[in-house]
Amino acid sequence: MSLSYFLICFFFLLGAIIGSFLNVVIDRADLNESPLKGGSYCPHCQKSLAWWELIPILSFFFLKGKCSSCEHKLSWQYPLVEIITGLLFMLTAMRFLRFAFFSPYLLQHISLENILIISNCLFWLFWVSVLVIISVYDFKKYLILSEVLIPSIVITLFWRILIGFLIQKNSFYFLPYFFRLLGNKSFIFGYYSYFIALFTGIVFFCGIISLLAWVTKEKAMGWGDAILAFFLGSILGWPESLIALIIAFLIGGGISLILIIFKKKTMKSFVPFAPFLSIGALTTMLFGDIIIEMYLLLIL
Repeated sequence: MSLSYFLICFFFLLGAIIGSFLNVVIDRADLNESPLKGGSYCPHCQKSLAWWELIPILSFFFLKGKCSSCEHKLSWQYPLVEIITGLLFMLTAMRFLRFAFFSPYLLQHISLENILIISNCLFWLFWVSVLVIISVYDFKKYLILSEVLIPSIVITLFWRILIGFLIQKNSFYFLPYFFRLLGNKSFIFGYYSYFIALFTGIVFFCGIISLLAWVTKEKAMGWGDAILAFFLGSILGWPESLIALIIAFLIGGGISLILIIFKKKTMKSFVPFAPFLSIGALTTMLFGDIIIEMYLLLIL
């Protein structure tokens, strides 16, 4: 098996395992229980789960979607979050492989730049995990889980600012490319320094969502969505924030229209928008370079 296929399979399995933990975080958020303390248990009868009941994805189907003790039906949230997180981790691995500099040779040599590249890869996985938690919780509760989001913003800003200073003080060759999610065609939006792109991305993304929350009196967007937009802007920067926002509105508007047509929602119904913002950001992170390439092929 080649290194590429090994990485893709490894990241899917890792994502499924992490997804199992994310389910614990989501379920315990309303119970004031730490996801790091105590074993997993059935949410209905409180029975502690055995190891064979905790195998990501497989256990749910082996148990036929029921608790082995009380036979209460288990939520489809559990396998879906594990599968989605696994797929997102797998797509993240495939995105890394599209970076021309991401090779075994690069990772086999110890240097400050290589350490920072590996650390940034881990941050990608961290951001994916946070967005899964925020999206699923908002989908279920119509609320933004600030207990997860706000610490994530602090950690992300610290990392992004640290990287910015290190890039300015060192002649890194590969690391700056990690923040050009639109690939070498990002020049069509102009050239921006690291901190200008970071600041502009945050102000633009958070500003647009905050404006909508204020103008509509939180009927279209909430202030929780604005905080999420701040987080996404700190991840993406500019112009990636623009692409992510366009994708979020297109997908969100399209799905809302379909729900209205099939009378699942009305014009006055509230639709959780955090999942769409997350989809927009993840699509830009994972496929931003491909999207720009396809767009340029269409207009040129």
